[in-house]
Amino acid sequence: VGTLAKPPVKFRDCLFKVMPMFRYAAQKQFVEALRHDAQTFPDQLVIERLRYAVELEKQQNEAEMTDSLGEQVLYGSVVQLLHMKSNKFLTVNKKMPASMEKKAMRVQLDQWGNEGSWFYVQPYYKLRSPGDSVVVNDVISLMSVNAGQPLSVSKHTLSDHTNCQEVNAN
Repeated sequence: VGTLAKPPVKFRDCLFKVMPMFRYAAQKQFVEALRHDAQTFPDQLVIERLRYAVELEKQQNEAEMTDSLGEQVLYGSVVQLLHMKSNKFLTVNKKMPASMEKKAMRVQLDQWGNEGSWFYVQPYYKLRSPGDSVVVNDVISLMSVNAGQPLSVSKHTLSDHTNCQEVNAN
């Protein structure tokens, strides 16, 4: 646990990598087909085609990531945040309430990412406009594309970590 003045001992635990917006349409179709076909006999040809589409989508996402390396982050752009230590995406789950604030949506780390992992980069103050570059010391707001709510920090402390607050979408 730390503050801006005194960062945590394991600062690496707090690092996120800014990633481009990945596509998840094929992954979503594949999961839905497996879920639907679990009740009936799955059509193996359809499942194999969807599995191929998922692999193709992953390759496209990797190519997009490589192409975007070194580009400036702009206000109004959509990004994803990859937690460096866990290699998971910060994701808003709009179907689950937050642990501390039940009216807020849960924010969690997700292994694969999904549409809940997309965030608009917005200026916290109205000094910047869409299309402007994000620069050092800018205060930003991350707005969930899927849920339409910004990330926020709860005023309530966590029961298992008394010096920490919950991050949620509210």
